[in-house]
Amino acid sequence: MADSYDEPENDADDGYDAAFDQHRAALYDMLMEYADEHDLSDSFMAVLASDIGLSLRMVAYASETEKPSVGGLRLDLDRYARELGDSVRDAKKYAAEFIAEAKAAQEAEGEEDDEEGEEDGEGADDKAGRPS
Repeated sequence: MADSYDEPENDADDGYDAAFDQHRAALYDMLMEYADEHDLSDSFMAVLASDIGLSLRMVAYASETEKPSVGGLRLDLDRYARELGDSVRDAKKYAAEFIAEAKAAQEAEGEEDDEEGEEDGEGADDKAGRPS
């Protein structure tokens, strides 16, 4: 069974996708700002966000289901696990592209740092490490 967000069939799906992207970006920015303020690693934040996602899914089941039950929650958690598995499989398909983009961003950041260092009088050493 395909979920409605897999393949947009109409304008309503396009609206959903746009809203999803907008809110995802805003939450991501907030999480990264929080991580920076508290000096938290990306991997630690990933675990926190996953835990929050699981908790929210459980709360959503309990609050949005007319007659929540233990069995129903377990089935919903199984569905959630499949959805997460699908997301990870999709991410694996684009792993090479992601790594290429990440390396390019790191190189660009390194070049910016080098340029800033040269402006500050740092990095004025020649290739042998001697001051010029």
